[in-house]
Amino acid sequence: MPLVFGVLLLAGCATMNKYPEQPRVSLVSIKPKDMTLLEQRYGLQLRILNPNESAIPVEGLSYSLEINGREFAYGVSRQAVTIPPFGEALLDVDVVSNLLSVMQQVQEMGGEQQESLQYRLAGKISLADSLVRLPFDYHGELKYSSAKTTDP
Repeated sequence: MPLVFGVLLLAGCATMNKYPEQPRVSLVSIKPKDMTLLEQRYGLQLRILNPNESAIPVEGLSYSLEINGREFAYGVSRQAVTIPPFGEALLDVDVVSNLLSVMQQVQEMGGEQQESLQYRLAGKISLADSLVRLPFDYHGELKYSSAKTTDP
């Protein structure tokens, strides 16, 4: 048994040396898909950047989306893609939220008009050739402007 553990440890170290920098995963777009009373499904488009000298053979991902510091939605994907060295790929994935998380977001806003929302996209990438999972954590801001009308 110690031999198996040692082999797995060495394989993990070799994989981490192959990818010294975390991939950057950012949110490109979010679109509503299916809405029911208790559950909402959104389509996300993610951009995955590989800052490493080795290709990243993505086997799948797990991820969550927070808005203003509170989990909004989560998902998994089995989409396989290979991201070339110093390259990028766009991935279309789904996330699921529930009515409670949406209602909490609305309640926290308390009717206030906000000019932006803070979001965080975090998760792990599963590799096709390894047991190691590469973490990612991206923070961003969604800015929007409200249309103001003025009377002449």
